[in-house]
Amino acid sequence: MTDVDLSFWLDLLLVGLLAATIVYCFMVNRRLSKLRDAQGEMARMIHSFDEATEKARHSVEQLRLAAIATAADLDKQVGEARRMLDELSLVTRSGEHVAERIEKGVESRKPVAPAAPALAEPRQPAARDPKGRAAAESQLLQALRKAR
Repeated sequence: MTDVDLSFWLDLLLVGLLAATIVYCFMVNRRLSKLRDAQGEMARMIHSFDEATEKARHSVEQLRLAAIATAADLDKQVGEARRMLDELSLVTRSGEHVAERIEKGVESRKPVAPAAPALAEPRQPAARDPKGRAAAESQLLQALRKAR
């Protein structure tokens, strides 16, 4: 083999390696293009995620403010309900005392004969319960007891 033949084969090998390098560089360039496209898409996705996070933070803040307002309103209503409960308790106790006084007054009352007979048509005596109360009085007492 001569110098020329060896030089020719080395040049041919060098051309083959350069061709392989060019093909490989072309493939790497395509992959880098895909990576750049994915990077742009990732940037858009991160931007979208950031916007969604900001909206969620704003919504949570609005929800917190609404909860505070609702809690204040609820506290006001609970306070009003407690005042009404106290007032109703006082009215109920007063009603119980009045009912007890009425009951004692009815029980202590003795039947009194009329001073003069009525000239009008005779009335039938009111129905009385075993304690000597008229039916209307008994109903009134029962209603007062149920109110307790």
